[in-house]
Amino acid sequence: MSRIGLIADTHDEAVPWDRVHNKVSEAFEGVELILHCGDLTTLHVLDRLGSIAPVIAVRSPGDPQAVPGRLFDGPHVLERDGKVIGLVNALGEDGPNPFGRPVDVIVHGGTHVASIDSNGVILLVNPGSPTLAERVTVGLLETGPDHTEAVIVPL
Repeated sequence: MSRIGLIADTHDEAVPWDRVHNKVSEAFEGVELILHCGDLTTLHVLDRLGSIAPVIAVRSPGDPQAVPGRLFDGPHVLERDGKVIGLVNALGEDGPNPFGRPVDVIVHGGTHVASIDSNGVILLVNPGSPTLAERVTVGLLETGPDHTEAVIVPL
């Protein structure tokens, strides 16, 4: 079973990361991986998240240039416990299936509003924003061979 931290839309220029880092660290206690859906605006955010667990992130148009193995240009796919997870900045901006293969979970940002939806086949998770939202949040994803569950964590 894997426990993964989900975060998006950190917008470090709007609310300095130092103001939310402790709350995010508490929410992500025990995660083995963090997925960031873009709109981080500075690599500093990835450095701070990296002190909690390894980070995989996708760029948004306003983010720094891609960093091999760390900050990916465009959609990214990874597998955990037999589940295929697609990571994208915002739904729809890269087409209906930007991953080039079927996925079990899509983690996305872009709206600053947390949500968990399912169409019966794909679990869609938007962790919201820990900085720029009426309700600041992150998400957690648990995967196992016969288990996939997401929750939104208010900060």
